[in-house]
Order: sequence, then C-alpha cells, then structure tokens
Amino acid sequence: MSLLGWFIRNPVAANLLMILIVGIGVITSLSMRIEGFPRLPADSVQITTTYLGASTEQIDELVTQKIEDAVEGVEGVRNISSYSVPEQSHVEVRKTAGTDLEEVLDKVRLRIEAIEDFPPDAYRPVIETNGYDYPALYINLHGDADPLVLQTLTEQFREELLSQPEISRLEVWGLHAREMRIELDPSVLQRLGLTILDVVGQVRSSSLNFQTGTLRTIGGDIALKTDDKAEFSTEFASIPILEKEDGTSVLLGDIATVVDTVAEGDYLFRFNNTPTTGMEVLVSQKENVLEISKVAHLVARDFEDRLPPGIDISIWGDSANYISDRLTLLGTNGVQGLLLVILVLALFLDLRLAFWVSMGIPISVMGALAVSGSGWVDYSLNDVTTFGLIIALGILVDDAVVVGESVFEE
Repeated sequence: MSLLGWFIRNPVAANLLMILIVGIGVITSLSMRIEGFPRLPADSVQITTTYLGASTEQIDELVTQKIEDAVEGVEGVRNISSYSVPEQSHVEVRKTAGTDLEEVLDKVRLRIEAIEDFPPDAYRPVIETNGYDYPALYINLHGDADPLVLQTLTEQFREELLSQPEISRLEVWGLHAREMRIELDPSVLQRLGLTILDVVGQVRSSSLNFQTGTLRTIGGDIALKTDDKAEFSTEFASIPILEKEDGTSVLLGDIATVVDTVAEGDYLFRFNNTPTTGMEVLVSQKENVLEISKVAHLVARDFEDRLPPGIDISIWGDSANYISDRLTLLGTNGVQGLLLVILVLALFLDLRLAFWVSMGIPISVMGALAVSGSGWVDYSLNDVTTFGLIIALGILVDDAVVVGESVFEE
C-alpha cells in the first residue's frame, strides 16, 4: 500500500512510468521474433560418419557399432539410437534431464577420437548438437522434365534463397547424386588397339585435384596443388586418350558418348503426380517466420518467371498464415475488450474513470511484451505466448470492470 500511496501523491511519476512501459513495449514488439512454436533447447548429440563405397552392412559393422561401443557408459547419457544407410552412419546420443549438453558433447568427442580401428577410408565423424528446428514452409519444384534439368534448377533456386539475409537454413530432398556417363564404342576401341582399362586409366590421370605439398618462403607458406579436375561433359570429352604418330590426339569424345546425368536410385519423389524436388525452409533462433515467408514468396515468384515450360513452384505448409491469424485474433480481442470496458463503465459509472481503467489493458499488454522480449527472458511471439495473452486479455477485461466499480463506490 505504501507504493500505491506514493504514486497517488505523485501522479506525474505514475504517468511517466506508464509512458515508459508503453514505449518499451512498442519498441520490443516491433523487434520480437515471430515463430510458429517456442524453440526447444538441444538435448542430444548427433554423430554422422561418411564412408564412401560401403554397403549398409559394412557401415553398421565397421562404423556404427564401433561408435556405439565407444560412447556407451558416458555419464549423463539417457539412450543411444542409430541407423545405417549406404555410405553413411548416424548415431544420436540423448542426454538425461539436468545434464549440461556441452559436457556430454566433450565426453562423446573424446570417446570418438579414441577409436583406433576405424576404417582408414572413412571420413572424420561430424559431431554436433542436435535440436529440433521448426519448418517455416515447404517449397516444391515439380513438372515433367529431365531429372538433371529439375535438379539444376533446384540448386539454383536454393542458392537464391540462401542469398537472402532473412533465410539461413533449409533442407533439400529429392536430389540425386550427379554422375558422368561415358559410353564407349567397342569397335572404335578395337580399331585403335585400346582397352577399357586404358581409357579408365587415362581419364583418372587427366582429372586430378589434390594438394602436392607446401612451399615455405620468407613471406609465408604457399600451398602447391594440382587442380585439373574435369566436372562437365565437355571437359571430359576433351581429355586426350591416345597420341598419334602425326602428333594429333584422340580425345575421349572421339571414341565415346559423354553425358552429364544423375545416378539412379531406389526412390521416387512426386508432387501432384509429377517428378519433384523439394526443400524445407527452417526458422533459426533469431529469425522471424513472417519475414521468411514474405521473402520466400518473393524469390519464388521471381524465379518462377524464369522457369522453362512445364515446371512449376508450389509453396505449402506455410506457418506464417497460422501465426498471422493468431496475431490478428489477439489484436481483435484486445480492441473489442478495450471498447467494451470503456462503453460499460462510461454508461453506468463515469467517463473519466472508464478511460483510465481501460488504459490498464494496453499498458498491461505492452508491459508483458516488454518483459517477454527482453534479453534475460527472450520469449517470442508464438502459438503458446499469443494464446496466453489472449487468455490474459479476458482476465484484464473482467478485472477492469470490477476494479472500476469498486473505485467508483469508494
């Protein structure tokens, strides 16, 4: 009561505090991140290992099981799950409640580095924390087109999306591994006295990309590397296979048909009954789902104008529509509650009293936003917080009427 009495005796201070709360609330609401659901903290460690050319059984036996044995018994680990696919191993280590994830990460990393009988050709395991990222929206490129064309367009569209500062993460599916198909003509090989192994050896020796050493100088170290790796069909076709007596060369394109294509797999991706590639645009910790959706639609609209006939872009599962409707509902309820309080109290009590009591609604909401968006609370506007604000608005309207009537009687 002493605090309330002090504000009654000092109305200027109360008015300044009210203006401060509203001002901070407005500034905070303009910069608060907006997402579909509140972000869950990471609670597991993901270990991904690549072993090119290995089958699923080899990956499981030579990589996955060894990693599981290594991390078994680590303090603070609740469970270990894994799965193996051709050329890749995935192991997830989930921590117990109350355990620091960074400590578990350090212990797991030490255990993995201590494995001695790892396959020598396997890549170094990638160890990272694994949290759940909520999708902002899904995008599909689809149409009856050559798989290589569809895949090339998807890669271009992906680069355009990631070039936008509002978008930092996305996952792509439906892409096939690129491969170069070299179809040799046996009659030509026989006429030139060549074998398939001769051609393979020449292609390998003419397409290199590796570091050969380091040149140490006074000004610093200079890396020496051979960079003559062929990537496209035209580059492969120009590889010399045989040198004739007259000094001319027989190129790979002279004895074979070289085609850029994609590898065939035991999977099929379709959207609206047409071949497709797709991507999932994710919301990171500091991004706004409304801005992500707006930018993604603009980029898609611009890219769609440059697509060849028969290929379309479809955006679906847009979380921005849902959260936008929830924010509209919050604003509508707030305005309706404010008008109802002013109307009821002005009709039955006093106009001045109705005004000041109703001011408690926007001041309370702005105060809640100012605290929620601060650095030490760091809440976002999402499905849970907006629902809580809508419930609180109902309580504020009821209490405003009761308190206003009580003040009028006193």
